[in-house]
Amino acid sequence: MKPKSLDRAIALTSIVGILLSTYALYVEMAIETHPGYKAACDIAEFASCSRVLSSDFSKGFGLLAEESTLKIPNCIYGTIFYCLIIFLSTFDQVLVARMLFFVAVSSLPMCVYLAYLLAFVLHDLCIVCVSTYVINVALTILTYKKMKALATKKK
Repeated sequence: MKPKSLDRAIALTSIVGILLSTYALYVEMAIETHPGYKAACDIAEFASCSRVLSSDFSKGFGLLAEESTLKIPNCIYGTIFYCLIIFLSTFDQVLVARMLFFVAVSSLPMCVYLAYLLAFVLHDLCIVCVSTYVINVALTILTYKKMKALATKKK
């Protein structure tokens, strides 16, 4: 693929990530304001994004102290991440493409951590959460391809 095609694919994939993160934020806010709220992504007893998005792990990744100003919904961090990916993808320089790839790769350990929590701590399946993990893997692959395409183009 050409770098411009990869830019479009990265932007489109990131926009899907933004939409998923926005929906997750909507669900979190609806749960806080309307007890008993049932989200569209609650498809079974073992697959409830409402239960996951209202857990202690849904803010500050479950790692930050309660009084921390950084303890905000994880989906806000996700939205910032996807916007950063879109911004960095607009540059066609090898150094920036390497940074883009590094940013995308840095999301993968967090995805593994959150997937572990989902499966082994919360014993749940959050379709919105798993979808963002898939988006992050796809972004890592796309940013790698862009980095390689720019590196070969430069030679």
